[in-house]
Amino acid sequence: MTQAREIPAAPPQQLEEQLQGRGWHLRFPEPLESEFQRHYSETYQQDTTLAMLFGLIATLACGVGDWLWLRDRFYAMWSVRVLAALPLLILYILAQRQDYRSRLQELLAIDAACGCVGVETFAAMAPPPISHFYEGGILLVILLIFVLARQQFRYGLISAGLIAFICQPFILLEPSSLLSIYARELILGLGLLLCLPGNFLIERSIRQSYLQLRLLSLQNREVEEANRQLQYLTAIDGLTLIANRRALDSTLSTEWTRAQRKQLPLSLLMIDVDHFKRYNDAFGHPAGDSCLRNIAEALRSHVRRPGDLAARYGGEEFAVVLSGANENDALLVAENIRMEILALSIPHPESSHGHVTVSIGCASLIPDRNNSTELLYERADQALYRSKRSGRNRVMVWRPEL
Repeated sequence: MTQAREIPAAPPQQLEEQLQGRGWHLRFPEPLESEFQRHYSETYQQDTTLAMLFGLIATLACGVGDWLWLRDRFYAMWSVRVLAALPLLILYILAQRQDYRSRLQELLAIDAACGCVGVETFAAMAPPPISHFYEGGILLVILLIFVLARQQFRYGLISAGLIAFICQPFILLEPSSLLSIYARELILGLGLLLCLPGNFLIERSIRQSYLQLRLLSLQNREVEEANRQLQYLTAIDGLTLIANRRALDSTLSTEWTRAQRKQLPLSLLMIDVDHFKRYNDAFGHPAGDSCLRNIAEALRSHVRRPGDLAARYGGEEFAVVLSGANENDALLVAENIRMEILALSIPHPESSHGHVTVSIGCASLIPDRNNSTELLYERADQALYRSKRSGRNRVMVWRPEL
């Protein structure tokens, strides 16, 4: 199936200009006009098909009048009604199809012509004055096409021309008094003249509403994008571009609740860069910032599962939340982090290892109602303290004796 060509969205400035300058010209510049036509077809397809269905039903339902007024011609009239309803039914079915959605206006104009032929045929088959009642169905066709179906004005002009063209032979060639001809022409002309301005105003109002809707949508999108950007800025550490302390607390709280509900383990790693103050003193703050960014990048590669998070805790301290990880899992991740940072081989002459290293404290538990995230922070921090006291560049797991 051939896909519809994507139409580029109109810029806000063009929408503003069109909204301020809407006058008597019912057409936008491209690509805005193509956008509008697609919107029009999608929005008013139901109105169009409903009007066409109503015309189809009216064509058949008015057969009751055949029985009441022209019982001797009932079967002939009914045969003509079925024949008149057949093209209306075909047009209604086509209007329901997705691939004909862009042709709704043309289908509607053809529908108006078919309905007009049917009405005039019924009127020609009926003797006066009953024929005049049938001929009044033209007004119903005009109302359906111009008002209920929301036909666009330029197609309304086409429909009006077709209706006038089809009606003229029936009016002029039917044996009738001159006064009757004038009266019928007047009714037809007034019907068209009164409905066409309304048709114009309806489309003008629809176009203005469309412009306002598009502008509001763009403004809402800008607000949403600004909110997303604000949320990002409030959750990301500006230096390392990983989560900040606020995001860490929020994530840990969320994962704590989930782990408590499902009775799953939850682990927290507290990570401290060894002798970082000495590193800053030796190489300066720009080098220190670069060092922290490299460590953050290494941490990011170890948070792969939903619920995991790497964050800057503050200063040279980092934290990693491991959702669903037990003590052995957390210990393995912590050791891999320690080895990867050591493998970065960032020179550090003030360190006994000659390179930048980290100390890591690890704590794991299954949350319950008797403890909280503060307990997990406390245990991980105690394990980190033991790691630094034990010589640094190592991982320590919290034990009760700590």
